[in-house]
Amino acid sequence: MHSFASSRLLVFVLLLTAAANGFSQPNTVSIKGTVTDQLGGLVVGATVAAKDSKGNAVSVTTNDDGVYQLHNLLPGRYDLIVTASGFATLEEKNVELKASKPLVRDLQLIVGSVEQVVTVDNKSVSTDSDRNADALVLGQKELEALPTDPDALAAALQAMAGPTSGNGDNGPQVKVDGFSNGTIPPKETIREVRINQNPYSAENEYPGWGGIEIFTQPGTDKFHGGGSFNFNDESLNSRNPFAKTRAPYQFRQWGGSLTGPIVKKRDSFTFYTNRYANFSNAIVNATILDPVTLKPSLFNQTIVTPGVSTNFGLRNDLKLNKKHTLVANYSYSRSSQDPQGLGGFSLPSRAYRTKNAYQQLQITETALINERTVNETRIQLTHSISRQTAQNNLPGLNVTDSFFGGGSQVGSASNLQERAEVQNFTSWTHKNHFVKIGGRLRYVRIKSISPSNFGGTYTFAGGPGQTLDANDNLVPGAPMIQLTSLERYRRTLVFQKQGLSPAQIRQLGGGATQLSIAGGNPEARVSQADVSFYIQEEWKVRPHFSLSPGLRYENQGNINSNFNFAPRIAFAWSPSFGHSKPAAPAADKKDAATAKGGTPPGKPAPPKQPKTVIRGGFGIFYSRIGENTVLLSRRFNGLNQQQFVVTDPAVLDLFPAVPAVATLNTFAVPQSRRILDPKMTPDQTFRATIGVEHQFSKTLQVNVSYAHSEDRHNLRVFNINAPLGGTFDPAVPTSGVRPFGLAAGNIFDYKTDGRERDDSLYVSANGKLAKKIDFWMNYSLNYSSGNTWGTTGSPFDAYDYSQEWGRSNYDTRHWMSGGASYSTKSGWSVNTFILANSGRPFNITTGRDTNGDTSFTERPAFALNPNKPGVIFTPYGALDPNPTPDEKIIPHNFAQGPRFFSVNIGASKTFKFGRAIAPKTPPSAAAGVGPTVSVAPVASSTPSTAAKPPAKPPVQRPYSFVFSIYVTNAFNHNNRSTPVGNMTSPFFLQSTSTSGMFFFGPGGGGSGGNRQITTRLGLRF
Repeated sequence: MHSFASSRLLVFVLLLTAAANGFSQPNTVSIKGTVTDQLGGLVVGATVAAKDSKGNAVSVTTNDDGVYQLHNLLPGRYDLIVTASGFATLEEKNVELKASKPLVRDLQLIVGSVEQVVTVDNKSVSTDSDRNADALVLGQKELEALPTDPDALAAALQAMAGPTSGNGDNGPQVKVDGFSNGTIPPKETIREVRINQNPYSAENEYPGWGGIEIFTQPGTDKFHGGGSFNFNDESLNSRNPFAKTRAPYQFRQWGGSLTGPIVKKRDSFTFYTNRYANFSNAIVNATILDPVTLKPSLFNQTIVTPGVSTNFGLRNDLKLNKKHTLVANYSYSRSSQDPQGLGGFSLPSRAYRTKNAYQQLQITETALINERTVNETRIQLTHSISRQTAQNNLPGLNVTDSFFGGGSQVGSASNLQERAEVQNFTSWTHKNHFVKIGGRLRYVRIKSISPSNFGGTYTFAGGPGQTLDANDNLVPGAPMIQLTSLERYRRTLVFQKQGLSPAQIRQLGGGATQLSIAGGNPEARVSQADVSFYIQEEWKVRPHFSLSPGLRYENQGNINSNFNFAPRIAFAWSPSFGHSKPAAPAADKKDAATAKGGTPPGKPAPPKQPKTVIRGGFGIFYSRIGENTVLLSRRFNGLNQQQFVVTDPAVLDLFPAVPAVATLNTFAVPQSRRILDPKMTPDQTFRATIGVEHQFSKTLQVNVSYAHSEDRHNLRVFNINAPLGGTFDPAVPTSGVRPFGLAAGNIFDYKTDGRERDDSLYVSANGKLAKKIDFWMNYSLNYSSGNTWGTTGSPFDAYDYSQEWGRSNYDTRHWMSGGASYSTKSGWSVNTFILANSGRPFNITTGRDTNGDTSFTERPAFALNPNKPGVIFTPYGALDPNPTPDEKIIPHNFAQGPRFFSVNIGASKTFKFGRAIAPKTPPSAAAGVGPTVSVAPVASSTPSTAAKPPAKPPVQRPYSFVFSIYVTNAFNHNNRSTPVGNMTSPFFLQSTSTSGMFFFGPGGGGSGGNRQITTRLGLRF
């Protein structure tokens, strides 16, 4: 592997080479303009293709201003073909592009038949930097197969992005209209979604693959609108396999939108509103004790958890003058759910209610400095607040991986967040170069009030214990056995009833394992800013070779991150790209080829369309340290809020009474603190890829690529005051030699010294099947390993990390996603989305704290003696939860979870009605320079097959009624969640719920039914 320093040096050399040689290359030209309808309304999302005399075509889609721009074309003659849903195809032949002279050509469409509109083939491979074949571009047709609920839509898009490495506590990287930290907008307002496009661009901060960009619909110069209603309830769904009955469930969603002009051709608006009423389910699947007999019994109950969400938004698109446009977008949402916090092992007593409110304002100003230069400024302000209120003040009771009872211990909590983001970039074209320079500043301020666990929580974990008979009497001479967490809790209650002393109860295997409690000031605040600058060049070195060098710099507050330089470079080369032979001179005075729109004699023909492209790149990426990590360190700094984790039997024997914090101070119980390591730096990823894209036919394109990445400075948490190895006796919880002394308590240090390695093979294909079915498919074979356990786990040995290297948490070995769309002759549109993957790894743990770090994450060993008492036989071999020094500890993430498979189908039909509107004769599109508009770079769209325009567009009608049906998990496959890895749990190696990784619809995780059918009615005008 190349070192990080060598990689940076190589990229800088390439950047210097690009600058030195950039102006010696042959000139290319561009063409741009605005696409409008007959009434002057802007047409957004139209495909504009430039086709040479050989039939080769490149194309783009019009942006929010109805503007298109085609870069890097060689001088010559082209046919311009414009297609858009609802309009007749427009074709302008023999458009001449002259060297060093950009052409501005405005185009006008007329209303046509939706069924007859077919777009130009753009699925061919290309050496353009934003045409990587493993990218997904989802238009309106593809989005029809995805769920309507915003949370489910976000899960679907993340599933399509595939398995990616973590981003600290920042979560998935999703941008909406170029802004980060945004919420997923309603599907009706989305114009296009791009996944993994141009992944080595210095403009993007996220590492490698998995970037999701969402673009919303702009206003129009004609009034349009509509309304919709979505409905689903339990009568349409199958039973959840982990619920005893098909519980009551219902999902209702109302929505409406209106767009139109405020001032014709200058100012337009878009307004939308929707309301979700989701009567979802929480399925509790736990093992408790019968309150009378104290015998274990299964607790399986489905609880209705009503939730309501109301959203509205308003967008304004204003053309200030010929060179400046302004877009303002305001959105507001409010939601509530009562009860929440239930399901899994959490019993009904742990319920709490939530209320959330979110406001967002976005302003984008675009300035056309000249015909080659564009500047854009973006400002985003968000304000959000979430509140949680517990339904009781009971102390918590955690019988690990058996049940979680008592109160929720959230108290009366709130989290107020205010965020600001400012971006500015300038882009310009010069000959064969497209350069973009920009920067971004983000700021966040959080005020958090969290009296979490102020009432205290007792924990019961498993471990070795005496053998008892059926009457709970000690069996003399019997060996020690492995007790489950539930059995330890049961013995505690049984022997308390019998009046035994706490010491006798512990001798017989009872007694609480741990008490955690917090107190002090529940309020904590944090503010954090980060800044980034970048320069990115798209250089068409030759018609068959493009180079994209870039450099990004990042910095953030609260940690040391002064040297986060991220050089990157990507290339695309076609070995089969070239020029045709010069055309032969014409026999007559008038050149026949020129008359037919071909190539003039003696001049080279336009370049051939490549059939094969070799594409690769490498670069460095950073993942920011999120503000939540900083917030925790400030909250539990030992001064602001006190946190105690008690293992002293003198305190634990007070169970079920919970001592006050003042009492713990009397007992001289040490606090637990959280600190940020002074050497903490952002996660740094080096990633390199190489791949081949090949056009097998006009209807089939395949990509095969290999990717390798190395992660350094991954976030991990250590208890740096845990007992030294070999000094702790689990039978004496206060034993052990601690580096900072017993009085210092637990010190949880956030460090960034983890490492990960990823190797992946990607295969993607898209095209047509049987001439009528469009399809896409992605498959990846992944090998991911590391020594990172994140912020919730701990190493087997607090001072020896040699045994922590193993499979990463996201090491999904096989991952496949795909989809297809088909339109029938009867007018039905059918779309599918398929997701399948092998199981994710998970840890097998002993469920005990045997090293004194207060975490229950120790792992068993491979048993050398299968007959040893306590050894448990599993599909992974005989495992010893009480390992001896000569036994080998099992690797991190040794176990394999269940596979996932889901087929989702959407079908819709449109019925048109209203007074017929006869189309007008299309005016000819005038050549030359039209009105000046704001231009921004536009990425290529997804293609279809070219077709000749109809001779006469059919009659249209002003209104349409749309009926749709969505089937989630159509084959009713039981997708199980990750099994329980705790060896002391009654559910060891069992799944207790359906998978929460991805679910196509409301009620995530399949709580509303294993297979769901949602209907939708829509009215458009």
